[in-house]
Amino acid sequence: MYKRYQTRLMYSATGAFIGYIIFHPYAMAIDFFLGYKMDIYSWKDIIHTFFVTLTPQMFPMSVAFAFLGSLNGLFVAIIVDKKKRLYAAEAENEKKKVALETLQRLMITLSHYLLNANTITAGMARHCLKYNSAEDMKDSIDIIEEQAKKIEAVIMALKKITDIKIADYTSHGKGLMIDITQEIEEQLGKNDVQSS
Repeated sequence: MYKRYQTRLMYSATGAFIGYIIFHPYAMAIDFFLGYKMDIYSWKDIIHTFFVTLTPQMFPMSVAFAFLGSLNGLFVAIIVDKKKRLYAAEAENEKKKVALETLQRLMITLSHYLLNANTITAGMARHCLKYNSAEDMKDSIDIIEEQAKKIEAVIMALKKITDIKIADYTSHGKGLMIDITQEIEEQLGKNDVQSS
């Protein structure tokens, strides 16, 4: 907030300086040329007109031009400040949009891999409840263990991800998810090697 007022003050002071040093002499020169007659005035008179604006007699007019310049400077400062804040807000909104899209893709990815594994695990657990002996449950338990390894591989792949690749697992292109298929396969391969 303080910086904003400091910037506005600087622009106003610069505008006042320009009004005093440039606008006022410029107005005097225009006035001079509107009444200019070649046979009466010389170049020396034209130059003298510029310097007359700095004399004490012209101080009230100089203050008026300085004030006008100051208002112009303040107006420019307000516009510049608003544009800066607008650009900052746009950049912040863009960051939020990217973060939200990434979060949505992460949720789709987790839903795809973890819910699929969870559905299979729950189905196999229900199968196990129907069997009486451990031998009958072995296939279901193997599938449950395989899905548990897949869930672990998904989490490990997401922990190690360094480059985000996007894949669509729907036909309409709205189900974009983070493509970690290769990383999961690598992680599952490492788990198979470690369990051997």
